[in-house]
Amino acid sequence: MKKALKILLILAVLGAAGYFGYQYYLNTKTTPADAAATGNAYQQVTIGKGRLSKSITGTGQLSIGATQDVALEYGVTVTKALVSVGDVVKTGDPLLKVDLDALQTTINTLQTDLDTCESDMAALSGDYNSTTYVRSPLTGVVKEVYVTAGEKVEDVMAAKGSIALLSLDGKMYVELPVKQGISVTSKATVMVGRTALEGVVREINDGMAKITFPDTYADEGQEVEVLYQKVSLGTAPAHISLPYKLTTTEKGYVSTVYMEKNKKRWERNYLLYLINVPVPDEYKTLQNTRDKLTAQIASAKAMLQSGTVNSPIDGIVSSLVEVSAAEQTARTTLASLYVGDQKQMVVAVDELDIINVQEDQDVTITFDALEGIIYRGMVSHVSHIGTASSGVTTYDVTVDIKGDEKLKIGMNGTAVIFVMEVDDALLVPLAAMNTSREGQYVWLYNENQAADSDEPGTKTFITTGMSDENFAQVLSGLHEGDVVLVTREANTNFNRFMNMGGGMMFNMGGGGMPPSDGGNVRFGGGGSRPGGGN
Repeated sequence: MKKALKILLILAVLGAAGYFGYQYYLNTKTTPADAAATGNAYQQVTIGKGRLSKSITGTGQLSIGATQDVALEYGVTVTKALVSVGDVVKTGDPLLKVDLDALQTTINTLQTDLDTCESDMAALSGDYNSTTYVRSPLTGVVKEVYVTAGEKVEDVMAAKGSIALLSLDGKMYVELPVKQGISVTSKATVMVGRTALEGVVREINDGMAKITFPDTYADEGQEVEVLYQKVSLGTAPAHISLPYKLTTTEKGYVSTVYMEKNKKRWERNYLLYLINVPVPDEYKTLQNTRDKLTAQIASAKAMLQSGTVNSPIDGIVSSLVEVSAAEQTARTTLASLYVGDQKQMVVAVDELDIINVQEDQDVTITFDALEGIIYRGMVSHVSHIGTASSGVTTYDVTVDIKGDEKLKIGMNGTAVIFVMEVDDALLVPLAAMNTSREGQYVWLYNENQAADSDEPGTKTFITTGMSDENFAQVLSGLHEGDVVLVTREANTNFNRFMNMGGGMMFNMGGGGMPPSDGGNVRFGGGGSRPGGGN
């Protein structure tokens, strides 16, 4: 009975939003003889415009949108719970009692860790210098220099992956097709611009000769010409025989660059001079650790005075750790609180309907325990992962609710999500619609229709758009003011809906002729959002 009353309430409210008034006429003009002749008695409904909404209904339980865990960065032993799940607490209220002896031991351990941290920081600070040199780890010829004065060396490393390119074995090579007479160890001349260098054929593979020459002139990838017995063999790009990318982990601004292209640098030679070298990352890590330890010690000492873990914020207790003689380790959740005023409901939506649900859609919510009160809400999240049960897949939809003090966590409620809406739509009751192979049609009232005709009116095919449980949007085939016929048998439920103040406000006449006022239809907001509610 309770559910039935709630359904009736929802239907009545859905029609209230756009209610402009309605006229209801029931003047049946069909005589018993007429009814016998036609086999049916018809009622007239004049077509008009109104608002049509499509909705999806789901149920769920009220919850709080935000939660906060109470946890510590150090271990404690809980001896007693001072609150219960469901209690309302304020900031600073005691939640749990702790073992003070165990807490003092924890403080001593934290202090030892702090002393060690500060000692390590002192050692690092003694070695720190705001300037430094970058030295070469190997001997080689500098072929490319990627860094210039004024740049941050770490930026160059991030962009280029190295600060310079070395040639380690003093050679470059070029590959060309083998010509007649050339063999391994054959001498050749390599022209780097106008500079002639002696080259040697080092190997021949698959018809290609690899010729090496000194690395002190050509750039990586530079085109060079090879001559054999003063005859040109062609040109090809030169490559470093044994390349090495110079890298560094140092940071700071480059003040001086000691590298020059095609110049040799020996192992341990200076490559760069850096200034404004930042504090080492290790020192920063120790600094952060010291700050955390200092804060933990201060927190633990304050707890030693009160003997309790206190609430950090106003809220409602949702869970508590189990009281145990064992120590609760650092970052263990000791309690959880519902916080804030944002209330939510998660409803399960069928896979056939979920495609129509989107964030920010309007929702109305009623609760079993609060009859007659309607709350407003909005879809805040639509899950993309479904849950299958008994062959049916549903998706969780989260609704944010504008509530008040009457709402209690865990209350059962029903949410109506408005997924589609059309204003000023031409509407026809579903009770007036019929279907044939040719499509959907209605019987259009025709005052010239013979009483003994096999058809009650003019058969008129229509196309429709969206619909709800009672009405359909007419896209073509009818016009505002047209009068359609509905069988009284099919119209029984429609009349019951209209008598409850439902959706669209139609004028109705008897089966023989339109009502005396012309049968004008007055529509409100059919199936629309209710105008009332919180």
